[in-house]
Amino acid sequence: MKSHYLFPGQFIVEREPCLVTTILGSCVAVALHDPLKRITGLNHYLLPRPAQTSDTTNLRYGSVSLQQMIDDMKILGAATDRLQAKVYGGARVLDNLNLGESIGTANIEFALSELSKQRIAIVEKNVGGTVGRKIILNTSDFSIEHQLMGGQSKVDAAGGHCALLSRTIRVVLVDDSVSVRTVFKRVLEQSGRIQVVGTARDAFEAREVIVATDPDVILLDIEMPQMSGVQFLEKLMQHYPVPTIMVSSLNPQDDAAVRALDVGALEFVHKPDQFDTNVLRVFAEHLVQKVIAAASSAEKVKSGRQRPKPVKSAESQKHVVRSAPDLAINEGIQLILVGGNGGAHADLQVFLSSLPVDTPPVLVAVSSVSDHLDAFLGRWRTQTQVHLKEAADGLVPQRGTVYFSPPRVHLALEILAGQTVMKLREGAPVCLQKPSSDVLFESALKAFSGPRLRGVVAFLMSGFGSDGVQALLHLRDKGARTIVSHPASSLFGFAPQAAIQAGAADDVMRPEDFAQALMRLRSRAAV
Repeated sequence: MKSHYLFPGQFIVEREPCLVTTILGSCVAVALHDPLKRITGLNHYLLPRPAQTSDTTNLRYGSVSLQQMIDDMKILGAATDRLQAKVYGGARVLDNLNLGESIGTANIEFALSELSKQRIAIVEKNVGGTVGRKIILNTSDFSIEHQLMGGQSKVDAAGGHCALLSRTIRVVLVDDSVSVRTVFKRVLEQSGRIQVVGTARDAFEAREVIVATDPDVILLDIEMPQMSGVQFLEKLMQHYPVPTIMVSSLNPQDDAAVRALDVGALEFVHKPDQFDTNVLRVFAEHLVQKVIAAASSAEKVKSGRQRPKPVKSAESQKHVVRSAPDLAINEGIQLILVGGNGGAHADLQVFLSSLPVDTPPVLVAVSSVSDHLDAFLGRWRTQTQVHLKEAADGLVPQRGTVYFSPPRVHLALEILAGQTVMKLREGAPVCLQKPSSDVLFESALKAFSGPRLRGVVAFLMSGFGSDGVQALLHLRDKGARTIVSHPASSLFGFAPQAAIQAGAADDVMRPEDFAQALMRLRSRAAV
């Protein structure tokens, strides 16, 4: 049987047997079925209605996608008075981000109200709650299999959530320093969510401890006696794959952390320069968040990060697939902003390698890349047509160049003598990140105020936590174009998923499609 994956802002109408999968947080999906003609439809919308009544084509809104889906079902022979409906989703998954009223509740209320107005009988309803859902629609019999993404089992690998499970996360620490093992154990266990089930001084001890304890996550030192952490990790991933975070000293020149990512590490953390109270407090928050995110990625580690298959355009009138249309940017693309943190290096590598030589200037604020910037740039420069440079105070962004925030500073934009220039800012981490996507995105609101924001495109890539989500929403509300990496294609999908649920994404796509989407936008702008 054929299978499709339905992305946010899409719907499908089908009259042949197939399986349609989608993942819902505060989004809602409405399934419709004509039992006589055996025509079935499923949509996935993010918000009930557009803020502007003139926006009547964007399928991210339920008011648009539901009616268009009904119209397409009629084209294939369905009748409204025979339709049956099933409604799923609308969870309160973003309450902790303080993004306003419950989007899930509003989405549910819209679906129920609209179906009632059109006198379409609701035969099944599974809505609300505080966790997301994965649903699989079988069009042959209009049955829906659903799985809650929480509870006793690990979050679904495609869901991208970092809130993992109710039980304690079990961690093994591998580091040749007694003081580091002691400090890490203390800060992890003080969280109340993590238990250190074993420690080891080197790779040989680690092998025995890991097999004996079967941990959820391993924290592994890069530099160790007898066998380096990278060498041990390579063997570990071949024979006993476990989500692993590398521990290193802060050294942007060192290629070891980047090599560790190549052989299977999910992320890396830096040993604190000093163990005073304030430093440890911030470090503990960051470390705990990364461990939780790593534990939620267990299935991706074991399965090689399988990605769901996207919906293909219909080749015949057997089924119809509709997606949200591209939005024209009247002013042309003036600037591209890129944010993210954990796992975004993989998204960035694919994105950069596909950019044409005349790409509009790109600014990148990705903390996990900035911390080892020289090593990443040394590799990526051989794979790209654009120039890759470290950002600096006062630089005017130039076409064909990608600028990266240096380590441990925020990258922003400001107006100087009538020109938009880069500004490096000191200050505390924002959403535990430095550089922060929020800082870069928010600065663009001032530097490109008014109609000029239509020339800004902002990408939010892989990441844990909420960095970049609110600022991306602000950019979209003010007229910028916003694109989010699909959570299933991201190593850590929580931040992209949160942005989708907040209504901050104009488009949701995989990194390999980013450059092509930019070319479409530039072509439309030039018309």
